[in-house]
Amino acid sequence: MTKPRLFIYLFGFIFLASSLAMAHLPVIGAEDVRTWVTGKSKAVLIDSRLPDEYQQGHIPGAINIPAERMKNEATRLPREKTRPLIFYCRGAG
Repeated sequence: MTKPRLFIYLFGFIFLASSLAMAHLPVIGAEDVRTWVTGKSKAVLIDSRLPDEYQQGHIPGAINIPAERMKNEATRLPREKTRPLIFYCRGAG
């Protein structure tokens, strides 16, 4: 098998696998977020944008943990595994 063909197959597999994984993550609206944050569950909002974007404006109460620093700053997340985490960013691109 040639390298370009292998690359295309590999890319296709990764795209398919990530698409299937994303299908299991719910997308919720603003009212849902408000309910989850103020309700019994006390969800935690995580703004995964860069710090300068966070400083320009963010949802009150959200903590800033950029995606590329998530592993290093995971200790800032709640230890309770039942507490919902809601991540948001500026979107794709």
